[in-house]
Amino acid sequence: MNRVCAWCNTALETDVDLQLITHTICEKCRSNIRFQHGTDLQDYLNAFDFPIIAVDKEMRIVTANNIALEALGKELDGVVPHLCGEVFECAYSRLPEGCGRTIHCSGCAIRRTVTHTYQTGEACYRVPSYLTDDSPVERQIALHITTEKVGDYVFLRIDG
Repeated sequence: MNRVCAWCNTALETDVDLQLITHTICEKCRSNIRFQHGTDLQDYLNAFDFPIIAVDKEMRIVTANNIALEALGKELDGVVPHLCGEVFECAYSRLPEGCGRTIHCSGCAIRRTVTHTYQTGEACYRVPSYLTDDSPVERQIALHITTEKVGDYVFLRIDG
């Protein structure tokens, strides 16, 4: 898989499957956010006292604040640039089709809400959603999500 920066098209890494191309952001462009907004994206998100994740149009996590990382039990390099379903450990993301490509994904409130906000710019507030996790005893976790488009990202707020 080839990954290139969505902003400058710099190659990020090469994997075995060259048929797929996904986008994320390189360190140089990520640092440019400081120039554009007066602060680093990570510092900005860490100022919030609730879990918040920045997601790109491919549903890949660009960054997450410390509260979100703590809630997920993961380090930043364990979430960037993975798909939301993979990071949230959605049971359906483990199917052979992968996150975003199973029959279940079309009904995913998180995916639908982030996509809606990305495409329309319209924020969504406290949308009920359910996550089927991939623990040994499959269970549904109820969440409320709020989305807001900021530049090329959707900020995804997660409330239990």
